[in-house]
Amino acid sequence: MTKVVSIRMPSVLERAIRQNAGQSRMPASDIVRLILMHAPDGQYSFSALPDVQQFLDAKLDIRLPEELVSKLRAESERLRISVSVYSRVILYAYYTKRLVFVEMGGRYTLAENHEQTKSA
Repeated sequence: MTKVVSIRMPSVLERAIRQNAGQSRMPASDIVRLILMHAPDGQYSFSALPDVQQFLDAKLDIRLPEELVSKLRAESERLRISVSVYSRVILYAYYTKRLVFVEMGGRYTLAENHEQTKSA
């Protein structure tokens, strides 16, 4: 089963996700799923990730597996924010290259981009 998650975001982020999906020849929901499925066990401090500062003038309605939504909900409740805000912050961090995929223990996870930190 799947659930729909509505994520409010700036239109620039929505376009970046849709462009990435088009280049990958995948639906936007699959791109978002691939990013978010690695978020709950990631190697980063969520509180250090900024939320977007731009006007939230767009919305993505993403269909995700129930199991993933449950994991996202548990993490967002722990942080006392909504699933939508949690998802937006993760996606924003990924598309601004604050988070990157790294291989750890034979599987991929999201982690802080230390290369960006060095250049900042």
